[in-house]
Amino acid sequence: MIPNEKLAYLNGLIKGMNLTGKSDEEKLFLAITGALNEMNDIIESYDDAFDGMTEVLADIEESVYELEDEVFGEEKPDIDDYGSLDDDDIYDITCSGCDNIITVDYDALDDGSVTCPNCGELIEFTIEED
Repeated sequence: MIPNEKLAYLNGLIKGMNLTGKSDEEKLFLAITGALNEMNDIIESYDDAFDGMTEVLADIEESVYELEDEVFGEEKPDIDDYGSLDDDDIYDITCSGCDNIITVDYDALDDGSVTCPNCGELIEFTIEED
């Protein structure tokens, strides 16, 4: 029996007993079944909300795949196409115009400049070899 069937069975037993709620035992049985019914309603609402979120996430996932196909086409990029992404190859630069921290790789540094995505200022630099 699944929980909803068990709860329905319990409710049927309580109803069949014709409890009036006059004795302490009857009050206890009615309070317990009332609490169980309320908990069941809450659980069902959570279950419905979960199902709704699952549908939304499936729609988002489909949209991401469509966007990925539109951007990259049939052939997905390989990380090797972009070189190594070791921590040693990544650098943080602070923009003098807005103090925004920009993360760039060695190739961007080798170009000698980068444009701040926050304020648009051109940041120029030279690389000094050790």
